[in-house]
Amino acid sequence: MSADLSPGDATRCARAAAPVASVSRPLVPSLDLSVVYEIAGLDQIDGLNTGRLSGFSYARDGHPNAVQLAAKMCAIERAEAGLVCASGMAAIASTLLTLVSQGAHVIISEGLYGKSTTLVSRELIRFGVTHDSFDPARPETLEKLITSRTRLVLVETISNPLLRVSDLEAIARVTRGAGVPLMVDHTFAPLLCRPIELGATFVMHSVTKLIGGHSDLTLGVVVGPREAIERIRSVASTFGQTGNPFESWLALRGLATLSLRSDRASATALDLAARLEAHAQVTRVVYPGLPSHPDHNLARRLLTNGFGAMVSFDVGGREQADHLIRSLRHIPFASSLGDVQTTLSHPCSTSHRGQDPEMLQRLGITPGLIRLSVGLEDPEDLWSDLRLALEAR
Repeated sequence: MSADLSPGDATRCARAAAPVASVSRPLVPSLDLSVVYEIAGLDQIDGLNTGRLSGFSYARDGHPNAVQLAAKMCAIERAEAGLVCASGMAAIASTLLTLVSQGAHVIISEGLYGKSTTLVSRELIRFGVTHDSFDPARPETLEKLITSRTRLVLVETISNPLLRVSDLEAIARVTRGAGVPLMVDHTFAPLLCRPIELGATFVMHSVTKLIGGHSDLTLGVVVGPREAIERIRSVASTFGQTGNPFESWLALRGLATLSLRSDRASATALDLAARLEAHAQVTRVVYPGLPSHPDHNLARRLLTNGFGAMVSFDVGGREQADHLIRSLRHIPFASSLGDVQTTLSHPCSTSHRGQDPEMLQRLGITPGLIRLSVGLEDPEDLWSDLRLALEAR
């Protein structure tokens, strides 16, 4: 064996490069791809595992890029602690898996995102967890549903795809009075309001969408009370639901321009919604910024930084929706949302595919409904594409 001061070439190749000494530090966050971390000894690993010492040992349990992203989200949402998860659904699932057990009860808002509804109504029910749903615009209907077994109430600030606005303050008064945590899916409304200041216990985002902003990452985040988040962190690690370094780093880049993108997209969305509402080929337009929206007054009170980047509108039926999609030249049909590029989706075929048809019809998620995710293009260019497609024969 070679002397330690003169190792062989194989050893030189295998050993990690020495840290670079510097009196300066990076202006932007560095990407830290290491999965494992060198630890000085057993006292140190014990300290890391108990939280007595700060640092990292294994990336599934935490890494610098996730810590940076969680810290920024906590600052934005005014939360004590946060956890980056592998997706928005992973954030919801980790929270539910932490709070519920066999015999528990969960309450969700009507019209909740399809996969969230499926998680509660088809998956958790297999483990003995029951649920009820309520109209989030009528919080007085919530109180009678809460039982001694209720472990969580889950609502969206702005629902997908009907853009109903939840009365978060009134809902929070009910949940606080009953001692039940309230989780708000804030994916459609980052920066538009602060649910924790309105009484929510947890706030989650699908970072994949507006926060990431470029359709190049899949992440989620949940923020809330420190003790509860640490419990969720343990469950998320056990179930393999935590986020990775590269996508956390990408999300930090997206977050830097979120405010600018949100302002621009909200202004364009309001403009397009008004034009769509006046078009003869459109039977219904749903946008919280329009006076015709059923929750317009609530939206004006709750949302302080615009009405969001999503516009939903109905063209009459599935055939008409397909014709519109095929006639558009520049707005692509894509099942996600929140990109700098405007996209559209057909909820019955994507986000709410496989849901009970009678429930969808009752809620207004019809075969002719289109959800438009407004990006950063010139409004006139977007309207030209939409108008020509609506009038195409």
